[in-house]
Amino acid sequence: MKAMRGSSTPLRFAELNVIRKSWSRVKVRVALCYPNVYRAGMTGLTVQQLYYLFNLHEEVLCERCFLGGGEPRTVESYADLRSFDVLAFTMQYEEDYVNMLRMLMRAGINPLKSERRESDPIVIAGGQAVSANPTLISAFADAVFIGELEPKLPELLDSLMDGRSKAEKLLSLSDIDCVYVEGKDYVKRSTAVNLDDTPHIVAQVTPTDRSEVLDPIFADALYVEVSRSCGRRCRFCLLAWTNGPFRYRSYDRFIELLEEGLKRSSASKVVFIGANVFDVPRLKDMCRDVLNRGLSLSIPSLRPDAVDHELLELIKRGGQRSLALGFESTSYNLRCFLGKSYPDEVIEESFELASKYGIRDIKAYLIVGLPGESPADVEACGDTFRRLASKYNVNVHVSINPLIPKPNTPLQWLPPLKPAQVREIYRAYLKALRHRRVKVDTLKPHRAYVQSMLSLADVTMAPKLLQLAMMDHATWSLMSRELEKVFCNPREENPWDVVDLGFPRDELKRQFKMALEVVGASEQLARWL
Repeated sequence: MKAMRGSSTPLRFAELNVIRKSWSRVKVRVALCYPNVYRAGMTGLTVQQLYYLFNLHEEVLCERCFLGGGEPRTVESYADLRSFDVLAFTMQYEEDYVNMLRMLMRAGINPLKSERRESDPIVIAGGQAVSANPTLISAFADAVFIGELEPKLPELLDSLMDGRSKAEKLLSLSDIDCVYVEGKDYVKRSTAVNLDDTPHIVAQVTPTDRSEVLDPIFADALYVEVSRSCGRRCRFCLLAWTNGPFRYRSYDRFIELLEEGLKRSSASKVVFIGANVFDVPRLKDMCRDVLNRGLSLSIPSLRPDAVDHELLELIKRGGQRSLALGFESTSYNLRCFLGKSYPDEVIEESFELASKYGIRDIKAYLIVGLPGESPADVEACGDTFRRLASKYNVNVHVSINPLIPKPNTPLQWLPPLKPAQVREIYRAYLKALRHRRVKVDTLKPHRAYVQSMLSLADVTMAPKLLQLAMMDHATWSLMSRELEKVFCNPREENPWDVVDLGFPRDELKRQFKMALEVVGASEQLARWL
Protein backbone atom coordinates (compact mmCIF):
# COMPACT_ATOMS: atom_id res chain seq x y z
CA MET A 1 0.00 0.00 0.00
CA LYS A 2 0.98 3.59 -0.39
CA ALA A 3 -0.52 6.92 0.61
CA MET A 4 -1.38 9.14 -2.31
CA ARG A 5 0.30 12.53 -2.25
CA GLY A 6 -1.80 14.96 -0.26
CA SER A 7 -4.03 12.23 1.14
CA SER A 8 -3.92 9.86 4.11
CA THR A 9 -5.86 7.23 2.16
CA PRO A 10 -3.67 4.22 1.23
CA LEU A 11 -3.55 3.10 -2.37
CA ARG A 12 -3.48 -0.66 -2.88
CA PHE A 13 -1.38 -1.91 -5.74
CA ALA A 14 0.53 -5.00 -6.84
CA GLU A 15 4.27 -5.39 -7.32
CA LEU A 16 6.42 -8.05 -8.93
CA ASN A 17 9.21 -9.59 -6.78
CA VAL A 18 8.07 -8.00 -3.51
CA ILE A 19 9.49 -9.73 -0.41
CA ARG A 20 7.25 -10.59 2.53
CA LYS A 21 8.41 -12.33 5.71
CA SER A 22 6.77 -13.55 8.88
CA TRP A 23 7.21 -11.00 11.65
CA SER A 24 7.29 -13.72 14.29
CA ARG A 25 10.24 -15.55 12.72
CA VAL A 26 12.76 -12.70 12.57
CA LYS A 27 14.95 -10.99 15.15
CA VAL A 28 15.28 -7.56 13.54
CA ARG A 29 12.51 -5.62 11.78
CA VAL A 30 13.77 -2.82 9.55
CA ALA A 31 11.70 -0.13 7.84
CA LEU A 32 13.68 1.15 4.86
CA CYS A 33 12.54 4.77 4.60
CA TYR A 34 12.95 6.87 1.48
CA PRO A 35 12.01 10.46 2.38
CA ASN A 36 10.30 11.20 -0.91
CA VAL A 37 7.51 9.73 -3.03
CA TYR A 38 7.38 6.13 -4.27
CA ARG A 39 8.04 7.02 -7.90
CA ALA A 40 11.26 8.85 -7.01
CA GLY A 41 12.46 6.13 -4.66
CA MET A 42 11.86 3.25 -7.06
CA THR A 43 13.51 5.05 -9.99
CA GLY A 44 17.09 3.91 -9.63
CA LEU A 45 18.82 1.14 -7.76
CA THR A 46 19.49 2.46 -4.25
CA VAL A 47 16.23 1.45 -2.55
CA GLN A 48 16.10 -1.82 -4.51
CA GLN A 49 19.63 -2.78 -3.48
CA LEU A 50 19.20 -1.91 0.21
CA TYR A 51 15.89 -3.79 0.33
CA TYR A 52 17.59 -6.83 -1.17
CA LEU A 53 20.64 -6.66 1.14
CA PHE A 54 18.65 -6.46 4.37
CA ASN A 55 16.31 -9.24 3.29
CA LEU A 56 19.19 -11.57 2.37
CA HIS A 57 19.45 -12.33 6.07
CA GLU A 58 16.90 -14.87 7.28
CA GLU A 59 16.62 -13.24 10.70
CA VAL A 60 15.96 -9.77 9.26
CA LEU A 61 12.71 -8.43 7.84
CA CYS A 62 12.88 -5.29 5.71
CA GLU A 63 9.88 -3.36 4.38
CA ARG A 64 9.81 -0.13 2.41
CA CYS A 65 8.21 3.16 3.38
CA PHE A 66 7.88 6.30 1.27
CA LEU A 67 6.75 9.86 1.88
CA GLY A 68 3.00 10.34 1.50
CA GLY A 69 0.36 12.72 2.72
CA GLY A 70 -0.61 10.94 5.92
CA GLU A 71 0.91 8.64 8.51
CA PRO A 72 3.85 6.74 6.98
CA ARG A 73 3.16 3.02 6.57
CA THR A 74 5.11 0.32 4.81
CA VAL A 75 4.26 -0.99 1.36
CA GLU A 76 4.50 -4.68 2.27
CA SER A 77 2.27 -4.93 5.37
CA TYR A 78 0.92 -1.41 5.89
CA ALA A 79 2.66 -1.39 9.28
CA ASP A 80 3.29 1.90 11.08
CA LEU A 81 6.90 2.90 11.71
CA ARG A 82 6.63 2.53 15.49
CA SER A 83 6.25 -1.23 14.94
CA PHE A 84 9.83 -1.60 13.71
CA ASP A 85 13.10 -2.05 15.58
CA VAL A 86 15.07 0.07 13.13
CA LEU A 87 14.22 2.90 10.75
CA ALA A 88 16.88 3.04 8.03
CA PHE A 89 16.70 6.31 6.08
CA THR A 90 18.56 6.56 2.78
CA MET A 91 19.46 10.19 2.19
CA GLN A 92 20.64 10.91 -1.33
CA TYR A 93 19.82 14.63 -1.35
CA GLU A 94 20.04 17.35 1.28
CA GLU A 95 16.53 18.55 0.45
CA ASP A 96 15.17 15.31 1.90
CA TYR A 97 16.41 16.16 5.40
CA VAL A 98 13.19 18.06 6.07
CA ASN A 99 11.16 15.15 4.67
CA MET A 100 12.89 12.74 7.03
CA LEU A 101 11.84 14.82 10.04
CA ARG A 102 8.29 15.08 8.72
CA MET A 103 8.07 11.30 8.27
CA LEU A 104 9.17 10.81 11.88
CA MET A 105 6.69 13.35 13.21
CA ARG A 106 3.81 11.92 11.17
CA ALA A 107 4.70 8.49 12.58
CA GLY A 108 4.41 9.80 16.14
CA ILE A 109 8.18 9.56 16.73
CA ASN A 110 10.12 12.52 18.13
CA PRO A 111 12.60 13.63 15.45
CA LEU A 112 15.17 14.68 18.05
CA LYS A 113 17.18 11.66 19.14
CA SER A 114 17.73 13.16 22.59
CA GLU A 115 13.95 13.17 23.18
CA ARG A 116 13.21 9.63 22.03
CA ARG A 117 12.31 6.81 24.41
CA GLU A 118 13.64 3.30 24.97
CA SER A 119 10.57 1.94 23.17
CA ASP A 120 11.17 4.04 20.01
CA PRO A 121 12.90 2.50 17.00
CA ILE A 122 16.59 3.10 16.43
CA VAL A 123 16.98 5.64 13.60
CA ILE A 124 19.91 5.16 11.22
CA ALA A 125 20.68 7.48 8.30
CA GLY A 126 22.91 6.66 5.36
CA GLY A 127 23.41 7.65 1.74
CA GLN A 128 25.38 10.01 -0.44
CA ALA A 129 24.52 13.28 1.28
CA VAL A 130 25.09 12.24 4.90
CA SER A 131 28.22 10.22 4.09
CA ALA A 132 29.91 13.43 2.99
CA ASN A 133 28.69 15.41 5.98
CA PRO A 134 26.91 13.55 8.80
CA THR A 135 27.05 16.34 11.37
CA LEU A 136 23.67 18.05 10.85
CA ILE A 137 21.59 14.89 10.61
CA SER A 138 23.31 13.43 13.70
CA ALA A 139 20.98 15.56 15.84
CA PHE A 140 18.09 13.42 14.58
CA ALA A 141 19.59 10.04 13.66
CA ASP A 142 20.91 7.78 16.42
CA ALA A 143 23.68 6.72 14.06
CA VAL A 144 24.88 7.72 10.59
CA PHE A 145 26.33 5.03 8.34
CA ILE A 146 29.17 6.32 6.15
CA GLY A 147 29.69 4.70 2.76
CA GLU A 148 28.59 1.40 1.24
CA LEU A 149 26.55 -1.09 3.24
CA GLU A 150 27.70 -4.42 1.78
CA PRO A 151 31.03 -4.90 3.61
CA LYS A 152 29.69 -3.84 7.03
CA LEU A 153 26.14 -5.21 6.99
CA PRO A 154 26.92 -8.31 9.13
CA GLU A 155 28.57 -6.14 11.79
CA LEU A 156 25.71 -3.66 11.67
CA LEU A 157 23.08 -6.38 12.11
CA ASP A 158 25.02 -8.01 14.95
CA SER A 159 24.75 -4.72 16.83
CA LEU A 160 20.99 -4.64 16.34
CA MET A 161 20.08 -8.19 17.33
CA ASP A 162 17.67 -8.80 20.22
CA GLY A 163 18.79 -9.48 23.76
CA ARG A 164 20.22 -6.09 24.63
CA SER A 165 18.79 -2.75 25.67
CA LYS A 166 18.51 0.09 23.17
CA ALA A 167 21.39 1.88 24.89
CA GLU A 168 23.59 -1.20 24.55
CA LYS A 169 22.73 -1.51 20.86
CA LEU A 170 23.57 2.15 20.27
CA LEU A 171 26.89 1.75 22.06
CA SER A 172 27.69 -1.26 19.89
CA LEU A 173 26.77 0.70 16.76
CA SER A 174 29.06 3.57 17.77
CA ASP A 175 32.01 1.15 17.92
CA ILE A 176 31.72 0.36 14.19
CA ASP A 177 34.42 2.31 12.38
CA CYS A 178 32.12 3.53 9.56
CA VAL A 179 29.31 4.68 11.88
CA TYR A 180 29.21 8.32 12.98
CA VAL A 181 27.53 9.42 16.16
CA GLU A 182 27.56 12.97 17.47
CA GLY A 183 30.89 13.74 19.10
CA LYS A 184 32.90 10.97 17.44
CA ASP A 185 36.25 12.34 16.26
CA TYR A 186 37.07 9.85 13.49
CA VAL A 187 35.02 7.69 11.13
CA LYS A 188 36.22 5.82 8.03
CA ARG A 189 34.11 5.22 4.95
CA SER A 190 32.96 1.67 4.20
CA THR A 191 33.93 0.63 0.66
CA ALA A 192 33.12 -2.52 -1.30
CA VAL A 193 36.47 -3.27 -2.92
CA ASN A 194 35.47 -5.76 -5.62
CA LEU A 195 32.11 -5.25 -7.31
CA ASP A 196 32.17 -8.72 -8.86
CA ASP A 197 32.06 -10.13 -5.32
CA THR A 198 29.41 -7.65 -4.16
CA PRO A 199 25.77 -8.81 -4.12
CA HIS A 200 23.49 -7.22 -6.73
CA ILE A 201 19.71 -7.46 -6.80
CA VAL A 202 18.36 -9.30 -9.85
CA ALA A 203 14.73 -9.96 -8.79
CA GLN A 204 13.90 -6.26 -8.95
CA VAL A 205 10.63 -4.91 -7.58
CA THR A 206 8.33 -3.45 -10.24
CA PRO A 207 4.76 -2.15 -9.88
CA THR A 208 2.35 -4.08 -12.08
CA ASP A 209 -0.19 -1.25 -11.95
CA ARG A 210 0.44 1.62 -14.32
CA SER A 211 -0.05 5.21 -13.19
CA GLU A 212 1.89 8.45 -13.03
CA VAL A 213 2.01 8.14 -9.24
CA LEU A 214 3.53 4.65 -9.23
CA ASP A 215 5.56 4.16 -12.38
CA PRO A 216 9.30 4.70 -12.04
CA ILE A 217 10.74 6.93 -14.75
CA PHE A 218 12.16 3.85 -16.48
CA ALA A 219 9.17 1.50 -16.39
CA ASP A 220 9.66 -2.14 -17.45
CA ALA A 221 13.43 -1.77 -17.09
CA LEU A 222 16.19 -3.84 -15.54
CA TYR A 223 18.77 -1.77 -13.67
CA VAL A 224 22.35 -3.04 -13.74
CA GLU A 225 25.08 -1.28 -11.78
CA VAL A 226 28.22 -1.42 -13.91
CA SER A 227 30.44 0.94 -11.90
CA ARG A 228 30.83 3.01 -8.75
CA SER A 229 32.51 6.34 -8.19
CA CYS A 230 34.65 8.10 -10.79
CA GLY A 231 38.38 8.50 -11.25
CA ARG A 232 38.12 11.78 -13.18
CA ARG A 233 37.93 13.87 -9.97
CA CYS A 234 36.07 16.90 -11.27
CA ARG A 235 36.46 19.37 -8.43
CA PHE A 236 32.74 20.08 -7.99
CA CYS A 237 31.66 16.44 -7.97
CA LEU A 238 30.56 15.02 -4.62
CA LEU A 239 30.46 11.46 -5.91
CA ALA A 240 34.02 11.45 -7.30
CA TRP A 241 35.56 12.66 -4.03
CA THR A 242 33.40 10.84 -1.49
CA ASN A 243 32.50 7.47 -3.08
CA GLY A 244 35.86 5.77 -2.92
CA PRO A 245 38.00 4.67 -5.88
CA PHE A 246 36.52 3.95 -9.30
CA ARG A 247 35.37 0.32 -9.51
CA TYR A 248 33.50 -1.65 -12.13
CA ARG A 249 31.92 -5.03 -12.79
CA SER A 250 33.53 -7.33 -15.31
CA TYR A 251 31.87 -8.17 -18.61
CA ASP A 252 31.29 -11.77 -17.48
CA ARG A 253 29.62 -10.67 -14.25
CA PHE A 254 27.48 -8.17 -16.17
CA ILE A 255 26.22 -10.96 -18.44
CA GLU A 256 25.37 -13.13 -15.41
CA LEU A 257 23.37 -10.31 -13.82
CA LEU A 258 21.66 -9.52 -17.11
CA GLU A 259 20.56 -13.10 -17.70
CA GLU A 260 19.39 -13.64 -14.13
CA GLY A 261 17.55 -10.32 -14.06
CA LEU A 262 15.71 -10.99 -17.32
CA LYS A 263 14.50 -14.35 -16.00
CA ARG A 264 12.88 -12.58 -13.08
CA SER A 265 11.25 -9.67 -14.89
CA SER A 266 9.39 -8.63 -18.00
CA ALA A 267 11.93 -5.91 -18.74
CA SER A 268 12.19 -4.54 -22.25
CA LYS A 269 14.99 -2.11 -21.43
CA VAL A 270 18.30 -2.24 -19.55
CA VAL A 271 19.44 0.84 -17.64
CA PHE A 272 23.18 1.13 -16.99
CA ILE A 273 23.85 2.52 -13.51
CA GLY A 274 27.16 4.22 -12.77
CA ALA A 275 28.70 7.67 -12.61
CA ASN A 276 31.47 6.99 -15.09
CA VAL A 277 30.35 4.06 -17.19
CA PHE A 278 32.50 5.18 -20.12
CA ASP A 279 35.66 4.08 -18.35
CA VAL A 280 34.27 0.57 -17.81
CA PRO A 281 36.25 -1.98 -19.88
CA ARG A 282 34.14 -3.63 -22.60
CA LEU A 283 31.24 -1.20 -22.08
CA LYS A 284 30.44 -1.31 -25.80
CA ASP A 285 30.41 -5.11 -25.72
CA MET A 286 27.89 -4.89 -22.86
CA CYS A 287 25.72 -2.57 -24.97
CA ARG A 288 25.91 -4.93 -27.96
CA ASP A 289 24.88 -7.90 -25.84
CA VAL A 290 21.82 -6.00 -24.61
CA LEU A 291 20.85 -5.00 -28.14
CA ASN A 292 21.40 -8.49 -29.54
CA ARG A 293 18.75 -9.73 -27.09
CA GLY A 294 16.19 -7.40 -28.67
CA LEU A 295 16.22 -4.99 -25.72
CA SER A 296 16.55 -1.22 -25.65
CA LEU A 297 19.11 0.48 -23.43
CA SER A 298 19.64 3.66 -21.51
CA ILE A 299 22.92 5.06 -20.24
CA PRO A 300 23.61 8.07 -17.99
CA SER A 301 24.49 11.52 -19.23
CA LEU A 302 27.58 11.48 -21.39
CA ARG A 303 30.92 13.16 -21.01
CA PRO A 304 31.29 15.18 -24.21
CA ASP A 305 34.78 13.75 -24.80
CA ALA A 306 33.38 10.18 -24.55
CA VAL A 307 31.10 10.59 -27.57
CA ASP A 308 32.28 8.68 -30.64
CA HIS A 309 30.77 7.04 -33.74
CA GLU A 310 30.57 3.56 -32.27
CA LEU A 311 28.93 4.66 -29.05
CA LEU A 312 26.34 6.80 -30.80
CA GLU A 313 25.49 3.96 -33.18
CA LEU A 314 24.84 1.72 -30.16
CA ILE A 315 22.80 4.42 -28.42
CA LYS A 316 20.69 4.92 -31.55
CA ARG A 317 20.10 1.17 -31.90
CA GLY A 318 19.13 1.08 -28.24
CA GLY A 319 16.23 3.45 -28.81
CA GLN A 320 17.60 6.65 -27.30
CA ARG A 321 16.46 9.67 -29.28
CA SER A 322 18.19 12.33 -27.21
CA LEU A 323 21.57 12.94 -25.61
CA ALA A 324 22.37 14.44 -22.20
CA LEU A 325 25.83 15.97 -22.12
CA GLY A 326 27.67 17.37 -19.11
CA PHE A 327 29.45 20.32 -20.74
CA GLU A 328 29.53 22.31 -17.44
CA SER A 329 30.82 25.39 -19.29
CA THR A 330 31.70 26.53 -22.81
CA SER A 331 34.71 28.40 -21.41
CA TYR A 332 37.93 26.38 -21.36
CA ASN A 333 39.26 28.33 -18.34
CA LEU A 334 36.09 27.74 -16.34
CA ARG A 335 36.13 24.05 -17.23
CA CYS A 336 39.71 23.88 -15.99
CA PHE A 337 38.56 25.55 -12.76
CA LEU A 338 36.02 22.72 -12.39
CA GLY A 339 38.62 20.09 -13.27
CA LYS A 340 37.01 19.16 -16.59
CA SER A 341 39.60 20.29 -19.10
CA TYR A 342 38.53 18.86 -22.45
CA PRO A 343 39.33 21.10 -25.48
CA ASP A 344 36.78 23.50 -26.96
CA GLU A 345 36.42 21.59 -30.23
CA VAL A 346 34.87 18.64 -28.36
CA ILE A 347 31.66 20.66 -27.93
CA GLU A 348 31.05 21.05 -31.66
CA GLU A 349 32.22 17.52 -32.41
CA SER A 350 29.57 16.10 -30.07
CA PHE A 351 26.85 18.10 -31.86
CA GLU A 352 28.14 17.03 -35.26
CA LEU A 353 28.14 13.35 -34.30
CA ALA A 354 24.70 13.56 -32.74
CA SER A 355 23.31 15.12 -35.89
CA LYS A 356 24.95 12.50 -38.07
CA TYR A 357 23.18 9.72 -36.14
CA GLY A 358 19.78 11.39 -36.32
CA ILE A 359 19.68 12.70 -32.75
CA ARG A 360 17.69 15.92 -32.76
CA ASP A 361 17.46 16.69 -29.02
CA ILE A 362 20.47 17.50 -26.85
CA LYS A 363 20.34 18.37 -23.17
CA ALA A 364 23.31 20.43 -22.04
CA TYR A 365 24.18 20.78 -18.36
CA LEU A 366 25.93 24.00 -17.29
CA ILE A 367 27.30 25.24 -13.96
CA VAL A 368 27.21 29.04 -13.68
CA GLY A 369 28.32 31.70 -11.21
CA LEU A 370 31.90 30.44 -11.08
CA PRO A 371 34.81 32.55 -9.83
CA GLY A 372 36.29 34.39 -12.79
CA GLU A 373 33.14 34.11 -14.94
CA SER A 374 32.82 37.24 -17.08
CA PRO A 375 30.09 38.81 -19.25
CA ALA A 376 32.18 37.73 -22.25
CA ASP A 377 31.95 34.09 -21.07
CA VAL A 378 28.17 34.39 -20.87
CA GLU A 379 27.92 35.88 -24.37
CA ALA A 380 30.26 33.23 -25.78
CA CYS A 381 28.10 30.52 -24.23
CA GLY A 382 25.00 31.94 -25.90
CA ASP A 383 26.81 32.28 -29.23
CA THR A 384 28.00 28.67 -29.05
CA PHE A 385 24.63 27.04 -28.44
CA ARG A 386 22.69 29.31 -30.79
CA ARG A 387 25.16 28.61 -33.57
CA LEU A 388 25.29 24.85 -33.02
CA ALA A 389 21.50 24.54 -32.76
CA SER A 390 21.12 26.23 -36.12
CA LYS A 391 24.07 24.60 -37.87
CA TYR A 392 23.13 21.03 -36.94
CA ASN A 393 19.35 21.49 -36.87
CA VAL A 394 18.99 20.22 -33.28
CA ASN A 395 16.91 21.30 -30.30
CA VAL A 396 19.06 22.25 -27.32
CA HIS A 397 17.72 22.05 -23.78
CA VAL A 398 20.15 23.95 -21.55
CA SER A 399 19.90 23.15 -17.83
CA ILE A 400 21.55 25.88 -15.79
CA ASN A 401 22.54 25.44 -12.15
CA PRO A 402 24.67 27.62 -9.89
CA LEU A 403 27.70 26.03 -8.31
CA ILE A 404 26.65 24.33 -5.07
CA PRO A 405 29.75 23.73 -2.92
CA LYS A 406 29.79 20.24 -1.43
CA PRO A 407 31.59 19.07 1.72
CA ASN A 408 34.73 16.99 1.32
CA THR A 409 35.30 18.28 -2.21
CA PRO A 410 37.96 20.83 -3.28
CA LEU A 411 35.33 23.56 -3.77
CA GLN A 412 33.87 23.20 -0.28
CA TRP A 413 35.54 26.45 0.80
CA LEU A 414 33.65 28.63 -1.67
CA PRO A 415 30.84 30.59 0.00
CA PRO A 416 27.44 29.80 -1.58
CA LEU A 417 25.96 32.32 -3.98
CA LYS A 418 23.06 34.35 -2.60
CA PRO A 419 19.69 34.16 -4.42
CA ALA A 420 19.97 37.76 -5.65
CA GLN A 421 23.36 36.98 -7.22
CA VAL A 422 21.97 33.87 -8.90
CA ARG A 423 18.99 35.76 -10.34
CA GLU A 424 21.32 38.31 -11.91
CA ILE A 425 23.47 35.55 -13.44
CA TYR A 426 20.36 33.80 -14.77
CA ARG A 427 19.12 36.98 -16.46
CA ALA A 428 22.39 37.30 -18.36
CA TYR A 429 22.35 33.69 -19.53
CA LEU A 430 18.67 33.73 -20.49
CA LYS A 431 19.28 36.79 -22.65
CA ALA A 432 22.39 35.28 -24.28
CA LEU A 433 20.70 31.94 -25.00
CA ARG A 434 17.52 33.34 -26.57
CA HIS A 435 16.87 31.30 -29.72
CA ARG A 436 13.94 29.40 -31.21
CA ARG A 437 15.77 26.06 -30.89
CA VAL A 438 17.22 26.66 -27.42
CA LYS A 439 15.16 25.99 -24.31
CA VAL A 440 16.55 26.96 -20.91
CA ASP A 441 15.58 25.79 -17.44
CA THR A 442 17.09 26.89 -14.15
CA LEU A 443 17.24 25.72 -10.57
CA LYS A 444 15.31 28.16 -8.39
CA PRO A 445 17.78 30.53 -6.69
CA HIS A 446 16.36 30.05 -3.18
CA ARG A 447 16.27 26.28 -3.67
CA ALA A 448 19.94 26.29 -4.71
CA TYR A 449 20.82 28.36 -1.65
CA VAL A 450 18.97 25.93 0.63
CA GLN A 451 20.86 23.02 -0.94
CA SER A 452 24.17 24.79 -0.37
CA MET A 453 23.46 25.66 3.25
CA LEU A 454 22.21 22.19 4.15
CA SER A 455 25.19 20.64 2.38
CA LEU A 456 27.67 22.69 4.43
CA ALA A 457 25.74 22.80 7.71
CA ASP A 458 26.67 21.39 11.09
CA VAL A 459 24.62 20.37 14.11
CA THR A 460 24.01 23.99 15.14
CA MET A 461 21.48 24.26 12.30
CA ALA A 462 19.37 21.41 13.72
CA PRO A 463 16.84 23.56 15.68
CA LYS A 464 16.15 25.67 12.60
CA LEU A 465 15.74 22.60 10.39
CA LEU A 466 13.25 21.14 12.86
CA GLN A 467 11.35 24.43 12.92
CA LEU A 468 11.00 24.32 9.13
CA ALA A 469 9.90 20.67 9.17
CA MET A 470 7.06 21.60 11.54
CA MET A 471 5.65 24.14 9.08
CA ASP A 472 2.87 22.93 6.77
CA HIS A 473 4.00 25.01 3.81
CA ALA A 474 7.65 26.05 3.90
CA THR A 475 8.56 27.68 0.57
CA TRP A 476 12.12 27.69 -0.74
CA SER A 477 12.22 31.43 -0.13
CA LEU A 478 11.16 31.04 3.50
CA MET A 479 13.56 28.15 4.06
CA SER A 480 16.51 30.07 2.63
CA ARG A 481 15.79 33.13 4.78
CA GLU A 482 15.43 31.07 7.96
CA LEU A 483 18.48 28.87 7.39
CA GLU A 484 20.63 31.89 6.52
CA LYS A 485 20.09 33.20 10.07
CA VAL A 486 22.20 30.37 11.49
CA PHE A 487 24.43 29.44 8.53
CA CYS A 488 28.18 30.04 8.71
CA ASN A 489 30.40 29.96 5.64
CA PRO A 490 32.92 27.09 5.57
CA ARG A 491 36.12 27.60 7.51
CA GLU A 492 39.60 26.23 6.97
CA GLU A 493 38.70 23.38 9.32
CA ASN A 494 35.14 22.06 9.28
CA PRO A 495 33.08 19.64 11.41
CA TRP A 496 32.89 17.06 8.62
CA ASP A 497 36.69 16.74 8.57
CA VAL A 498 36.25 13.85 11.02
CA VAL A 499 35.06 11.69 8.10
CA ASP A 500 37.85 9.85 6.28
CA LEU A 501 36.67 9.43 2.69
CA GLY A 502 40.06 8.59 1.24
CA PHE A 503 41.41 12.06 0.42
CA PRO A 504 43.37 14.08 3.01
CA ARG A 505 42.39 17.70 3.56
CA ASP A 506 45.78 18.80 2.20
CA GLU A 507 44.89 17.30 -1.18
CA LEU A 508 41.54 19.08 -1.21
CA LYS A 509 43.28 22.35 -0.38
CA ARG A 510 45.88 21.76 -3.11
CA GLN A 511 43.13 21.20 -5.67
CA PHE A 512 41.26 24.29 -4.45
CA LYS A 513 44.39 26.40 -4.81
CA MET A 514 44.97 25.08 -8.34
CA ALA A 515 41.37 25.86 -9.29
CA LEU A 516 41.55 29.45 -8.06
CA GLU A 517 44.88 30.04 -9.75
CA VAL A 518 43.35 29.01 -13.10
CA VAL A 519 40.87 31.91 -12.92
CA GLY A 520 43.18 34.33 -11.06
CA ALA A 521 41.07 34.48 -7.91
CA SER A 522 43.99 35.51 -5.69
CA GLU A 523 41.84 37.36 -3.15
CA GLN A 524 40.02 34.15 -2.31
CA LEU A 525 43.36 32.38 -1.96
CA ALA A 526 44.44 34.93 0.62
CA ARG A 527 41.18 34.51 2.50
CA TRP A 528 41.13 30.75 2.77
CA LEU A 529 44.65 29.35 2.49
